[in-house]
Amino acid sequence: RPATPRPTATPRPATPRPTAAPAAPLTFGGIAQNTVRRYLADLIAGNENAAYAELGKAPGEPGASLSEEAFIDRGTRITSIRTTSSDSNGATVEVELVSARGSYYATYHVTNSPSGPVIDQHDYIKV
Repeated sequence: RPATPRPTATPRPATPRPTAAPAAPLTFGGIAQNTVRRYLADLIAGNENAAYAELGKAPGEPGASLSEEAFIDRGTRITSIRTTSSDSNGATVEVELVSARGSYYATYHVTNSPSGPVIDQHDYIKV
C-alpha cells in the first residue's frame, strides 16, 4: 500500500535566547554583611590583624577588641546572617553562629567610613 504523505512543518521564527539580567547594585546592607563575614572568617582563621582591620583599628588601639575570640574556633560556622536596618551610612547585621562552645547570637553595626566599611560596634550573647 502507498505511504501516506506527512504534512510538512511550518517554519517558526527562532526563539530569542534569554539574557541574564544585569546584577543589581550592591546596597550598603550587602556590603555590611560582606564586612561581617570577612571579620568572622578572619577570626576563625586566627588572622587577628585582618580582623582588627575590619574594625578600622590596629592591634592594641584603644577600643579595639576581638571579643568573639572567647568562643570562636576553627570549626565555627555561620548558621544565619541578615541585615535588619540599613541606609547609605550604616547597617545593623545580625548573625547566628555555632562553635564547639555552643550557639551564639551576635549583632554588628557597620559604618560607611571615608576609608570604607568598618564594624564600629559588636556584641554577642550565648543562646
